[in-house]
Amino acid sequence: MGWEVSSTVERGFTPDRVVKYVESLPEPEDVRADFDFERHYTIYASKMKRAQTECGDDVLWMSGANSVTFDGNFRLFGYMPYMIMCMRYREVAKKLNAYYAEQARCMNAVVARAIREECIAPFCFAATDICYSHGSMISPKVLDEIYFPYLKRAFEPLKDAGIKIIWHSDGYITPIVNSLISAGVDGFQGFQEKYGVDFAAFTRMKAKDSKPLLLIGSIQVSTTLVSGTVDMVKRDVERCIDFAMEGRGGGGYILGTDTNIGPDVPPENIFAMYEHGRTYGMKAMSKSV
Repeated sequence: MGWEVSSTVERGFTPDRVVKYVESLPEPEDVRADFDFERHYTIYASKMKRAQTECGDDVLWMSGANSVTFDGNFRLFGYMPYMIMCMRYREVAKKLNAYYAEQARCMNAVVARAIREECIAPFCFAATDICYSHGSMISPKVLDEIYFPYLKRAFEPLKDAGIKIIWHSDGYITPIVNSLISAGVDGFQGFQEKYGVDFAAFTRMKAKDSKPLLLIGSIQVSTTLVSGTVDMVKRDVERCIDFAMEGRGGGGYILGTDTNIGPDVPPENIFAMYEHGRTYGMKAMSKSV
């Protein structure tokens, strides 16, 4: 693309310099006019097909939904200048997110076409760090004004194509869950329960189409997997599967972890999670039939 934020990164931003930088960005219609759909489609479709071929039939290579970045601005502008800009200059924050949204919308149109024409799984994974351990970094009320309308616009090509979007949920995400669902998110991955996230509550929630949320979780890496015994891991596997079965009656759930599995996790706990998940999950499903 001709317009790239990263190509003009400068050090030493202040809130006022962030404002000047954002005001110099092109309008959304210019972003779209400059976007080479055919080139991006060729690159994306080739990349996805190659990745799935290399992974084989045992791994589903999921497409990425392009979102409106939040944490990316910390690296670009610095944490404090960006956060102050969002609170002090709301219209400027909207312009920045409209710019990002149009970039993402163009690329999501490419992803939607590739999924349709190349028989790629109709699911996408999306994420941007927007919450920490106590909730969203900016109040949900402000995010509903400056962020979520633009995230919804970015997702529209995927939603129009019937593609499901799964959001990675770092931190205490509960205060903004409804806003994410309204923007088009169909499910969540992660669930850091140590911060107060109620995984059981998510199993009872619905997406915008009134269907149960798609869920991936919620084995806790930093507690259960790192320091737990194999028996403790098995009990947590059963807890997660039982919650999913009780809240939704089966289906739409994948056993997984709240975050990445690091080298400090004993291998026996990893194997126990997946092996017991398979056997216990099959028993739970057979009982529900």
